[in-house]
Amino acid sequence: MKRRVVNVIAEVLISKKIEYVFGVTGKTIAPFLDALLDYEEIDFIATKHENGGALMAYGYAQGSGKVGVCCGSTGGGSTNLATGVASAFMNSVPLLVITGQIPTSDFGRGAFQESTGLGQSIDTVDFFRSITKESFAAVAPAKIVEIIEYAIRSATSGRKGPVHVNIPFDIQQAEIEYEPLSDNDKLLSGGSFVESAVLKETLRLIGEAEKPVFLVGWGAVQSGASTDILKIAEKLRIPVATTIQGKGALPSEHPLCLGVLGICGHPVAAHYVFDQSDLLIAVGTSFGEFSTYGWDQRFLKDKKIIHVDIDKREIGKNYRVAVGLNGDAAIIMHQLLKIVEHNGVLPKQSGRDAEQLIAEDGRLLNPHLMRYEGRPLKPQSLFGVVKELAPDNTLFLADSSSHWAWAMHYLSIGENGNFFPTLGLGAMGASISSAIGIKLSQPKAPVICICGDGSFLMGGNEVATAGQYHIPVIWIVFNDSRYSMPEASIKKMFNRTIGVELGSTDFAKMAKSMGVRGFKVDNRATFYDALSEAIKINEPVVIDVLIDSSEIPPIGQRKLTAD
Repeated sequence: MKRRVVNVIAEVLISKKIEYVFGVTGKTIAPFLDALLDYEEIDFIATKHENGGALMAYGYAQGSGKVGVCCGSTGGGSTNLATGVASAFMNSVPLLVITGQIPTSDFGRGAFQESTGLGQSIDTVDFFRSITKESFAAVAPAKIVEIIEYAIRSATSGRKGPVHVNIPFDIQQAEIEYEPLSDNDKLLSGGSFVESAVLKETLRLIGEAEKPVFLVGWGAVQSGASTDILKIAEKLRIPVATTIQGKGALPSEHPLCLGVLGICGHPVAAHYVFDQSDLLIAVGTSFGEFSTYGWDQRFLKDKKIIHVDIDKREIGKNYRVAVGLNGDAAIIMHQLLKIVEHNGVLPKQSGRDAEQLIAEDGRLLNPHLMRYEGRPLKPQSLFGVVKELAPDNTLFLADSSSHWAWAMHYLSIGENGNFFPTLGLGAMGASISSAIGIKLSQPKAPVICICGDGSFLMGGNEVATAGQYHIPVIWIVFNDSRYSMPEASIKKMFNRTIGVELGSTDFAKMAKSMGVRGFKVDNRATFYDALSEAIKINEPVVIDVLIDSSEIPPIGQRKLTAD
Protein backbone atom coordinates (compact mmCIF):
# COMPACT_ATOMS: atom_id res chain seq x y z
CA MET A 1 0.00 0.00 0.00
CA LYS A 2 1.39 3.43 -0.93
CA ARG A 3 1.50 5.95 1.90
CA ARG A 4 2.97 9.40 2.41
CA VAL A 5 6.28 9.31 4.28
CA VAL A 6 4.87 11.57 7.01
CA ASN A 7 1.90 9.25 7.61
CA VAL A 8 4.31 6.36 7.96
CA ILE A 9 6.33 8.32 10.54
CA ALA A 10 3.14 9.06 12.50
CA GLU A 11 2.17 5.38 12.49
CA VAL A 12 5.61 4.33 13.71
CA LEU A 13 5.29 6.80 16.62
CA ILE A 14 1.82 5.50 17.45
CA SER A 15 3.16 1.94 17.44
CA LYS A 16 5.59 3.06 20.16
CA LYS A 17 2.63 4.36 22.24
CA ILE A 18 3.79 7.96 21.86
CA GLU A 19 0.87 10.30 22.54
CA TYR A 20 2.29 13.77 21.88
CA VAL A 21 4.52 15.70 19.52
CA PHE A 22 5.71 19.14 20.70
CA GLY A 23 6.94 22.05 18.64
CA VAL A 24 6.18 25.01 16.39
CA THR A 25 4.69 24.81 12.93
CA GLY A 26 6.35 26.12 9.76
CA LYS A 27 6.39 25.42 6.04
CA THR A 28 9.14 22.79 5.95
CA ILE A 29 7.68 20.77 8.84
CA ALA A 30 4.05 21.30 7.75
CA PRO A 31 3.65 17.93 5.94
CA PHE A 32 4.57 16.02 9.09
CA LEU A 33 2.20 18.06 11.25
CA ASP A 34 -0.56 17.74 8.65
CA ALA A 35 -0.25 13.95 8.85
CA LEU A 36 -0.89 14.04 12.60
CA LEU A 37 -4.41 15.30 11.87
CA ASP A 38 -5.23 11.87 10.44
CA TYR A 39 -4.76 10.09 13.79
CA GLU A 40 -6.65 10.37 17.07
CA GLU A 41 -3.94 8.49 18.95
CA ILE A 42 -1.36 11.28 18.78
CA ASP A 43 -1.74 15.01 19.48
CA PHE A 44 0.35 18.00 18.49
CA ILE A 45 1.05 20.54 21.25
CA ALA A 46 1.84 23.86 19.57
CA THR A 47 4.32 25.59 21.85
CA LYS A 48 5.18 29.27 21.93
CA HIS A 49 8.87 28.64 21.15
CA GLU A 50 10.68 25.61 19.77
CA ASN A 51 12.84 25.45 22.89
CA GLY A 52 9.68 25.03 24.94
CA GLY A 53 8.69 22.17 22.63
CA ALA A 54 12.01 20.39 23.15
CA LEU A 55 11.73 20.82 26.92
CA MET A 56 8.14 19.58 27.02
CA ALA A 57 9.26 16.51 25.09
CA TYR A 58 12.07 16.19 27.64
CA GLY A 59 9.56 16.25 30.50
CA TYR A 60 7.23 13.83 28.74
CA ALA A 61 10.11 11.37 28.29
CA GLN A 62 11.15 11.71 31.94
CA GLY A 63 7.63 11.15 33.21
CA SER A 64 6.52 8.41 30.81
CA GLY A 65 9.69 6.41 30.21
CA LYS A 66 8.99 6.68 26.47
CA VAL A 67 10.85 8.68 23.88
CA GLY A 68 9.81 12.34 23.73
CA VAL A 69 9.20 13.79 20.28
CA CYS A 70 9.72 17.42 19.30
CA CYS A 71 9.94 19.16 15.96
CA GLY A 72 10.82 22.42 14.29
CA SER A 73 11.08 23.94 10.86
CA THR A 74 14.34 24.69 9.08
CA GLY A 75 16.74 27.54 9.92
CA GLY A 76 15.83 29.27 13.17
CA GLY A 77 13.05 26.77 13.75
CA SER A 78 15.77 24.16 14.17
CA THR A 79 18.34 26.19 16.10
CA ASN A 80 15.67 27.30 18.58
CA LEU A 81 15.39 23.69 19.74
CA ALA A 82 19.01 23.62 20.89
CA THR A 83 18.81 24.33 24.64
CA GLY A 84 16.09 21.76 25.26
CA VAL A 85 17.88 19.16 23.16
CA ALA A 86 21.18 19.88 24.93
CA SER A 87 19.43 19.50 28.30
CA ALA A 88 18.25 16.05 27.21
CA PHE A 89 21.77 15.16 26.07
CA MET A 90 23.34 16.21 29.37
CA ASN A 91 20.72 14.34 31.44
CA SER A 92 20.48 11.24 29.21
CA VAL A 93 16.82 11.74 28.34
CA PRO A 94 15.60 10.04 25.12
CA LEU A 95 14.23 12.41 22.45
CA LEU A 96 13.42 12.06 18.77
CA VAL A 97 14.10 15.49 17.27
CA ILE A 98 12.56 15.94 13.81
CA THR A 99 13.40 19.04 11.78
CA GLY A 100 12.19 20.11 8.37
CA GLN A 101 14.41 21.15 5.49
CA ILE A 102 13.95 22.89 2.15
CA PRO A 103 13.18 20.62 -0.86
CA THR A 104 16.17 18.70 -2.18
CA SER A 105 15.72 20.38 -5.57
CA ASP A 106 16.59 23.73 -3.93
CA PHE A 107 19.72 22.58 -2.06
CA GLY A 108 22.55 25.08 -2.48
CA ARG A 109 20.45 27.73 -4.21
CA GLY A 110 20.05 30.02 -1.21
CA ALA A 111 16.39 29.27 -0.48
CA PHE A 112 14.80 31.09 2.44
CA GLN A 113 16.02 29.53 5.74
CA GLU A 114 18.17 26.98 3.93
CA SER A 115 20.19 25.01 6.48
CA THR A 116 21.91 22.38 4.37
CA GLY A 117 25.46 23.62 4.91
CA LEU A 118 25.77 24.46 1.22
CA GLY A 119 26.73 28.00 0.28
CA GLN A 120 26.31 30.58 3.03
CA SER A 121 24.00 28.46 5.19
CA ILE A 122 24.27 26.63 8.48
CA ASP A 123 24.36 22.84 8.46
CA THR A 124 21.43 21.69 10.64
CA VAL A 125 22.68 18.11 10.84
CA ASP A 126 26.14 19.24 11.92
CA PHE A 127 24.64 21.82 14.29
CA PHE A 128 22.90 19.10 16.30
CA ARG A 129 25.80 16.67 16.23
CA SER A 130 27.46 17.97 19.41
CA ILE A 131 24.23 17.91 21.48
CA THR A 132 22.76 14.57 20.40
CA LYS A 133 23.76 10.92 20.38
CA GLU A 134 23.37 10.96 16.59
CA SER A 135 22.30 13.48 13.94
CA PHE A 136 21.59 12.66 10.32
CA ALA A 137 19.51 13.56 7.27
CA ALA A 138 16.82 11.32 5.78
CA VAL A 139 16.90 11.78 2.00
CA ALA A 140 15.81 8.33 0.79
CA PRO A 141 12.01 7.92 1.12
CA ALA A 142 12.14 4.12 0.97
CA LYS A 143 14.42 4.05 4.03
CA ILE A 144 12.29 6.29 6.26
CA VAL A 145 10.78 3.52 8.40
CA GLU A 146 14.18 2.01 9.00
CA ILE A 147 15.60 5.44 9.87
CA ILE A 148 12.89 6.40 12.38
CA GLU A 149 12.95 2.95 14.00
CA TYR A 150 16.73 3.18 14.28
CA ALA A 151 16.58 6.70 15.75
CA ILE A 152 14.14 5.60 18.46
CA ARG A 153 16.25 2.53 19.29
CA SER A 154 19.36 4.68 19.53
CA ALA A 155 17.63 7.27 21.73
CA THR A 156 16.33 4.65 24.17
CA SER A 157 19.22 2.19 24.33
CA GLY A 158 22.45 2.24 26.29
CA ARG A 159 22.99 5.66 27.80
CA LYS A 160 19.83 7.34 26.59
CA GLY A 161 19.70 10.67 24.84
CA PRO A 162 18.35 12.70 21.93
CA VAL A 163 18.66 11.69 18.28
CA HIS A 164 18.07 14.20 15.47
CA VAL A 165 16.61 13.48 12.01
CA ASN A 166 16.45 16.20 9.35
CA ILE A 167 13.85 15.52 6.61
CA PRO A 168 13.51 17.68 3.47
CA PHE A 169 10.05 18.94 2.47
CA ASP A 170 9.77 16.81 -0.66
CA ILE A 171 10.94 13.65 1.13
CA GLN A 172 8.14 14.13 3.67
CA GLN A 173 5.63 14.37 0.82
CA ALA A 174 6.91 11.34 -1.09
CA GLU A 175 4.83 8.17 -1.30
CA ILE A 176 6.28 4.78 -0.42
CA GLU A 177 5.13 1.20 -0.08
CA TYR A 178 4.56 0.48 3.60
CA GLU A 179 3.74 -2.56 5.68
CA PRO A 180 3.91 -2.20 9.48
CA LEU A 181 6.91 -3.91 11.04
CA SER A 182 6.60 -6.40 13.88
CA ASP A 183 6.75 -4.87 17.35
CA ASN A 184 10.32 -4.73 18.61
CA ASP A 185 9.44 -3.12 21.93
CA LYS A 186 9.89 -6.42 23.79
CA LEU A 187 13.59 -6.55 22.95
CA LEU A 188 15.86 -5.84 25.91
CA SER A 189 17.96 -2.74 25.49
CA GLY A 190 19.77 -0.19 27.60
CA GLY A 191 22.61 -2.17 29.10
CA SER A 192 24.51 -5.41 29.31
CA PHE A 193 24.25 -8.24 31.78
CA VAL A 194 27.16 -8.40 34.19
CA GLU A 195 29.19 -11.49 35.01
CA SER A 196 28.07 -13.32 38.15
CA ALA A 197 31.67 -13.28 39.42
CA VAL A 198 31.55 -9.47 39.60
CA LEU A 199 28.28 -9.62 41.51
CA LYS A 200 29.76 -12.15 43.90
CA GLU A 201 32.68 -9.80 44.55
CA THR A 202 30.16 -7.02 45.15
CA LEU A 203 28.32 -9.25 47.60
CA ARG A 204 31.59 -10.10 49.37
CA LEU A 205 32.42 -6.42 49.87
CA ILE A 206 28.92 -5.72 51.20
CA GLY A 207 29.16 -8.71 53.53
CA GLU A 208 32.52 -7.59 54.93
CA ALA A 209 31.54 -3.94 55.34
CA GLU A 210 30.37 -2.72 58.73
CA LYS A 211 28.83 0.55 57.55
CA PRO A 212 27.92 0.44 53.85
CA VAL A 213 25.90 3.27 52.33
CA PHE A 214 24.11 3.70 49.01
CA LEU A 215 24.57 6.83 46.87
CA VAL A 216 21.78 6.94 44.29
CA GLY A 217 21.88 9.18 41.22
CA TRP A 218 19.58 10.15 38.36
CA GLY A 219 20.71 7.16 36.30
CA ALA A 220 19.25 4.84 38.92
CA VAL A 221 15.96 6.75 39.01
CA GLN A 222 15.70 6.89 35.22
CA SER A 223 16.37 3.17 34.79
CA GLY A 224 13.79 2.18 37.40
CA ALA A 225 16.40 0.75 39.78
CA SER A 226 15.15 2.69 42.81
CA THR A 227 12.61 0.05 43.88
CA ASP A 228 15.17 -2.75 44.10
CA ILE A 229 17.76 -0.48 45.72
CA LEU A 230 15.27 0.31 48.45
CA LYS A 231 14.46 -3.40 48.89
CA ILE A 232 18.17 -4.18 49.33
CA ALA A 233 18.57 -1.24 51.70
CA GLU A 234 15.63 -2.32 53.84
CA LYS A 235 16.68 -5.97 53.89
CA LEU A 236 20.28 -5.21 54.90
CA ARG A 237 19.57 -2.01 56.87
CA ILE A 238 21.83 0.09 54.63
CA PRO A 239 21.24 3.87 54.71
CA VAL A 240 20.70 5.71 51.42
CA ALA A 241 21.90 9.14 50.31
CA THR A 242 21.02 10.60 46.93
CA THR A 243 22.89 12.90 44.62
CA ILE A 244 21.30 16.23 43.75
CA GLN A 245 20.00 14.74 40.50
CA GLY A 246 18.83 11.61 42.33
CA LYS A 247 16.55 13.45 44.77
CA GLY A 248 13.25 11.57 44.76
CA ALA A 249 14.83 8.12 44.47
CA LEU A 250 13.20 7.32 47.81
CA PRO A 251 10.74 9.19 50.05
CA SER A 252 12.36 12.04 51.96
CA GLU A 253 10.95 10.82 55.28
CA HIS A 254 12.00 7.18 54.89
CA PRO A 255 13.93 6.16 58.04
CA LEU A 256 16.95 5.07 55.98
CA CYS A 257 17.02 8.27 53.90
CA LEU A 258 20.05 10.42 54.73
CA GLY A 259 18.88 13.02 52.24
CA VAL A 260 20.84 14.79 49.51
CA LEU A 261 24.63 14.66 49.39
CA GLY A 262 26.25 17.74 47.93
CA ILE A 263 25.99 21.50 47.99
CA CYS A 264 22.56 22.58 49.29
CA GLY A 265 22.15 19.05 50.66
CA HIS A 266 21.92 17.63 54.15
CA PRO A 267 24.82 17.66 56.63
CA VAL A 268 23.80 14.27 58.04
CA ALA A 269 24.33 12.73 54.59
CA ALA A 270 27.80 14.25 54.25
CA HIS A 271 28.74 13.25 57.79
CA TYR A 272 27.70 9.65 57.32
CA VAL A 273 29.18 9.18 53.83
CA PHE A 274 32.48 10.91 54.60
CA ASP A 275 33.10 10.05 58.23
CA GLN A 276 31.14 6.90 59.06
CA SER A 277 30.86 4.61 56.03
CA ASP A 278 33.44 2.04 54.96
CA LEU A 279 31.76 1.06 51.67
CA LEU A 280 30.05 3.37 49.18
CA ILE A 281 27.67 1.73 46.67
CA ALA A 282 27.20 4.39 44.00
CA VAL A 283 24.45 3.70 41.46
CA GLY A 284 23.82 5.82 38.37
CA THR A 285 25.96 8.83 39.24
CA SER A 286 28.90 10.46 37.48
CA PHE A 287 30.25 11.98 40.73
CA GLY A 288 29.75 15.49 39.34
CA GLU A 289 30.90 18.71 40.95
CA PHE A 290 27.77 19.68 42.90
CA SER A 291 27.19 16.25 44.43
CA THR A 292 30.82 15.83 45.49
CA TYR A 293 31.50 19.31 46.92
CA GLY A 294 33.91 19.90 44.06
CA TRP A 295 35.32 16.33 43.99
CA ASP A 296 36.10 16.17 47.70
CA GLN A 297 38.71 13.49 48.42
CA ARG A 298 36.88 12.43 51.59
CA PHE A 299 34.98 10.03 49.31
CA LEU A 300 38.12 7.90 49.44
CA LYS A 301 38.67 8.19 53.22
CA ASP A 302 38.85 4.70 54.79
CA LYS A 303 36.36 3.24 52.36
CA LYS A 304 35.94 1.28 49.15
CA ILE A 305 33.66 2.23 46.27
CA ILE A 306 31.38 0.04 44.17
CA HIS A 307 30.25 1.98 41.10
CA VAL A 308 27.31 0.96 38.88
CA ASP A 309 26.75 2.88 35.64
CA ILE A 310 25.50 2.24 32.13
CA ASP A 311 28.29 4.39 30.69
CA LYS A 312 31.69 2.71 31.04
CA ARG A 313 33.40 6.11 30.77
CA GLU A 314 31.94 7.23 34.11
CA ILE A 315 33.30 4.33 36.18
CA GLY A 316 36.49 5.38 37.92
CA LYS A 317 36.51 8.76 36.15
CA ASN A 318 36.68 10.85 39.32
CA TYR A 319 37.36 8.26 42.07
CA ARG A 320 39.10 4.91 42.00
CA VAL A 321 36.72 2.00 42.51
CA ALA A 322 37.07 -1.44 44.05
CA VAL A 323 34.40 -2.87 41.74
CA GLY A 324 32.87 -1.36 38.62
CA LEU A 325 29.64 -2.77 37.21
CA ASN A 326 28.91 -1.54 33.70
CA GLY A 327 25.32 -1.98 32.59
CA ASP A 328 21.69 -1.03 33.15
CA ALA A 329 21.25 -0.16 36.83
CA ALA A 330 17.79 -1.75 36.99
CA ILE A 331 19.13 -5.09 35.70
CA ILE A 332 22.18 -5.04 37.96
CA MET A 333 20.27 -4.04 41.09
CA HIS A 334 17.65 -6.72 40.45
CA GLN A 335 20.39 -9.33 40.09
CA LEU A 336 22.05 -8.05 43.26
CA LEU A 337 18.76 -8.28 45.14
CA LYS A 338 18.33 -11.91 44.06
CA ILE A 339 21.87 -12.85 45.07
CA VAL A 340 21.45 -11.09 48.44
CA GLU A 341 18.24 -13.03 49.07
CA HIS A 342 19.88 -16.30 48.00
CA ASN A 343 22.98 -15.86 50.18
CA GLY A 344 21.30 -14.64 53.34
CA VAL A 345 23.50 -11.60 54.08
CA LEU A 346 22.96 -10.35 57.64
CA PRO A 347 21.50 -6.88 58.27
CA LYS A 348 24.02 -4.13 59.06
CA GLN A 349 24.45 -1.93 62.08
CA SER A 350 24.71 1.03 59.71
CA GLY A 351 20.94 1.38 59.40
CA ARG A 352 20.49 1.80 63.13
CA ASP A 353 23.43 4.21 63.30
CA ALA A 354 21.99 6.34 60.50
CA GLU A 355 18.56 6.42 62.11
CA GLN A 356 20.17 7.52 65.37
CA LEU A 357 22.10 10.28 63.58
CA ILE A 358 18.93 11.52 61.91
CA ALA A 359 17.04 11.43 65.21
CA GLU A 360 19.78 13.36 67.02
CA ASP A 361 20.80 15.90 64.38
CA GLY A 362 17.83 15.96 62.01
CA ARG A 363 18.17 16.33 58.27
CA LEU A 364 17.40 20.03 57.95
CA LEU A 365 19.12 23.26 58.93
CA ASN A 366 16.97 25.62 61.02
CA PRO A 367 13.77 23.58 60.70
CA HIS A 368 11.94 26.07 62.96
CA LEU A 369 11.99 28.58 60.08
CA MET A 370 9.62 26.31 58.15
CA ARG A 371 6.90 27.71 60.44
CA TYR A 372 7.92 31.39 60.17
CA GLU A 373 4.86 33.63 59.64
CA GLY A 374 6.33 37.10 59.06
CA ARG A 375 6.79 39.20 55.93
CA PRO A 376 8.37 38.75 53.45
CA LEU A 377 7.91 35.00 53.16
CA LYS A 378 11.04 33.03 54.02
CA PRO A 379 11.98 30.18 51.63
CA GLN A 380 12.06 27.73 54.53
CA SER A 381 8.49 28.64 55.47
CA LEU A 382 7.34 28.27 51.87
CA PHE A 383 8.59 24.69 51.79
CA GLY A 384 6.93 24.05 55.13
CA VAL A 385 3.59 24.92 53.50
CA VAL A 386 4.38 22.82 50.42
CA LYS A 387 5.15 19.84 52.65
CA GLU A 388 1.89 20.33 54.51
CA LEU A 389 -0.38 20.75 51.48
CA ALA A 390 1.13 18.86 48.53
CA PRO A 391 -0.47 15.43 48.02
CA ASP A 392 1.73 12.38 48.55
CA ASN A 393 1.95 11.69 44.80
CA THR A 394 3.06 15.20 43.79
CA LEU A 395 5.72 15.41 41.09
CA PHE A 396 8.19 18.26 41.66
CA LEU A 397 10.62 20.21 39.53
CA ALA A 398 13.06 22.95 40.54
CA ASP A 399 14.68 25.29 38.05
CA SER A 400 18.27 26.58 38.18
CA SER A 401 19.30 29.29 40.67
CA SER A 402 18.78 29.93 44.39
CA HIS A 403 15.26 28.48 44.56
CA TRP A 404 16.80 25.21 43.35
CA ALA A 405 19.22 25.32 46.29
CA TRP A 406 16.35 25.81 48.72
CA ALA A 407 14.39 22.97 47.11
CA MET A 408 17.32 20.54 47.35
CA HIS A 409 17.42 21.05 51.09
CA TYR A 410 13.84 21.68 52.19
CA LEU A 411 11.59 20.09 49.57
CA SER A 412 10.05 16.85 50.84
CA ILE A 413 9.20 14.11 48.31
CA GLY A 414 6.26 11.85 49.21
CA GLU A 415 6.18 8.08 49.10
CA ASN A 416 4.38 8.10 45.73
CA GLY A 417 5.92 11.30 44.44
CA ASN A 418 9.06 12.08 42.50
CA PHE A 419 11.48 14.81 41.52
CA PHE A 420 12.60 15.53 37.94
CA PRO A 421 15.89 17.34 37.33
CA THR A 422 17.05 19.65 34.54
CA LEU A 423 20.33 20.53 36.25
CA GLY A 424 22.82 18.81 33.90
CA LEU A 425 22.97 21.76 31.49
CA GLY A 426 21.64 24.13 34.13
CA ALA A 427 19.52 26.13 31.67
CA MET A 428 17.38 28.67 33.48
CA GLY A 429 13.69 28.37 32.62
CA ALA A 430 13.99 24.73 31.50
CA SER A 431 11.76 23.27 34.21
CA ILE A 432 8.96 25.72 33.46
CA SER A 433 8.38 23.97 30.14
CA SER A 434 9.38 20.43 31.12
CA ALA A 435 6.76 20.54 33.88
CA ILE A 436 4.09 20.63 31.16
CA GLY A 437 5.50 17.47 29.58
CA ILE A 438 5.65 15.78 32.99
CA LYS A 439 1.98 16.58 33.57
CA LEU A 440 0.93 15.21 30.19
CA SER A 441 2.85 12.00 30.90
CA GLN A 442 1.19 11.52 34.32
CA PRO A 443 -2.10 13.41 34.21
CA LYS A 444 -3.43 12.08 37.53
CA ALA A 445 -0.49 13.36 39.60
CA PRO A 446 -0.19 16.99 40.75
CA VAL A 447 2.84 18.78 39.24
CA ILE A 448 4.55 21.66 41.04
CA CYS A 449 7.45 23.58 39.52
CA ILE A 450 9.62 25.74 41.79
CA CYS A 451 11.23 28.54 39.78
CA GLY A 452 12.67 32.02 40.12
CA ASP A 453 11.81 35.38 38.64
CA GLY A 454 14.85 35.24 36.35
CA SER A 455 13.85 31.77 35.18
CA PHE A 456 10.26 32.83 34.63
CA LEU A 457 11.31 35.79 32.51
CA MET A 458 13.29 33.34 30.33
CA GLY A 459 10.74 30.53 29.97
CA GLY A 460 7.44 31.75 31.34
CA ASN A 461 5.96 32.24 27.86
CA GLU A 462 5.10 28.53 27.81
CA VAL A 463 2.59 29.07 30.63
CA ALA A 464 0.42 30.32 27.76
CA THR A 465 0.70 26.85 26.23
CA ALA A 466 -0.56 25.30 29.48
CA GLY A 467 -3.44 27.77 29.46
CA GLN A 468 -4.32 27.08 25.83
CA TYR A 469 -4.43 23.30 26.32
CA HIS A 470 -5.73 23.38 29.92
CA ILE A 471 -2.71 21.56 31.38
CA PRO A 472 -2.86 22.00 35.18
CA VAL A 473 0.68 22.75 36.36
CA ILE A 474 1.41 24.90 39.43
CA TRP A 475 4.37 27.27 39.13
CA ILE A 476 5.71 28.81 42.35
CA VAL A 477 7.87 31.83 41.48
CA PHE A 478 10.49 33.14 43.94
CA ASN A 479 10.31 36.88 43.23
CA ASP A 480 13.21 38.92 44.61
CA SER A 481 13.89 41.06 41.49
CA ARG A 482 17.39 39.65 40.98
CA TYR A 483 19.51 36.74 39.81
CA SER A 484 20.17 35.83 43.41
CA MET A 485 22.55 32.88 43.11
CA PRO A 486 24.84 34.59 40.55
CA GLU A 487 24.70 37.71 42.74
CA ALA A 488 25.94 35.78 45.79
CA SER A 489 28.72 33.91 43.99
CA ILE A 490 29.94 36.92 41.96
CA LYS A 491 29.98 39.12 45.05
CA LYS A 492 31.98 36.46 46.87
CA MET A 493 34.59 36.43 44.09
CA PHE A 494 34.87 40.16 43.31
CA ASN A 495 33.11 41.97 46.19
CA ARG A 496 30.86 43.70 43.66
CA THR A 497 28.28 42.68 41.06
CA ILE A 498 27.00 43.59 37.62
CA GLY A 499 23.86 42.58 35.72
CA VAL A 500 22.11 40.83 38.60
CA GLU A 501 19.13 43.17 39.09
CA LEU A 502 15.93 42.39 37.19
CA GLY A 503 13.55 45.19 38.05
CA SER A 504 10.02 44.62 39.29
CA THR A 505 7.62 42.24 37.52
CA ASP A 506 4.12 41.21 38.60
CA PHE A 507 4.01 37.55 37.59
CA ALA A 508 0.42 37.11 38.77
CA LYS A 509 -0.68 39.74 36.23
CA MET A 510 1.59 38.18 33.63
CA ALA A 511 -0.15 34.85 34.19
CA LYS A 512 -3.59 36.42 33.94
CA SER A 513 -2.62 38.05 30.64
CA MET A 514 -2.00 34.53 29.31
CA GLY A 515 -5.39 33.25 30.47
CA VAL A 516 -4.03 31.51 33.58
CA ARG A 517 -4.88 31.99 37.25
CA GLY A 518 -2.35 34.10 39.13
CA PHE A 519 -1.86 34.79 42.85
CA LYS A 520 0.49 37.29 44.47
CA VAL A 521 1.54 36.50 48.07
CA ASP A 522 4.05 37.76 50.61
CA ASN A 523 3.56 35.70 53.79
CA ARG A 524 2.85 32.19 54.98
CA ALA A 525 -0.91 32.63 55.43
CA THR A 526 -1.55 34.05 51.95
CA PHE A 527 0.73 31.47 50.35
CA TYR A 528 -1.10 28.71 52.22
CA ASP A 529 -4.42 29.95 50.85
CA ALA A 530 -3.09 30.33 47.29
CA LEU A 531 -1.50 26.87 47.16
CA SER A 532 -4.62 25.28 48.68
CA GLU A 533 -6.74 26.88 45.98
CA ALA A 534 -4.27 25.96 43.21
CA ILE A 535 -4.31 22.29 44.20
CA LYS A 536 -8.09 22.26 44.48
CA ILE A 537 -9.06 23.87 41.16
CA ASN A 538 -6.87 21.62 38.96
CA GLU A 539 -5.98 24.40 36.51
CA PRO A 540 -2.66 25.96 35.46
CA VAL A 541 -1.70 28.43 38.19
CA VAL A 542 1.17 30.85 38.81
CA ILE A 543 1.88 31.86 42.41
CA ASP A 544 4.06 34.99 42.55
CA VAL A 545 5.87 34.92 45.90
CA LEU A 546 7.61 38.01 47.27
CA ILE A 547 10.41 36.05 48.88
CA ASP A 548 12.83 37.15 51.59
CA SER A 549 16.03 37.91 49.66
CA SER A 550 18.06 38.31 52.86
CA GLU A 551 18.00 34.56 53.46
CA ILE A 552 21.10 32.85 52.07
CA PRO A 553 20.58 29.42 50.46
CA PRO A 554 22.32 26.48 52.20
CA ILE A 555 24.86 26.28 49.41
CA GLY A 556 27.66 24.73 51.48
CA GLN A 557 31.06 24.11 49.92
CA ARG A 558 31.94 24.59 46.28
CA LYS A 559 35.36 25.21 44.76
CA LEU A 560 35.42 28.45 42.78
CA THR A 561 39.04 28.26 41.63
CA ALA A 562 41.47 25.52 40.72
CA ASP A 563 43.69 24.10 43.44
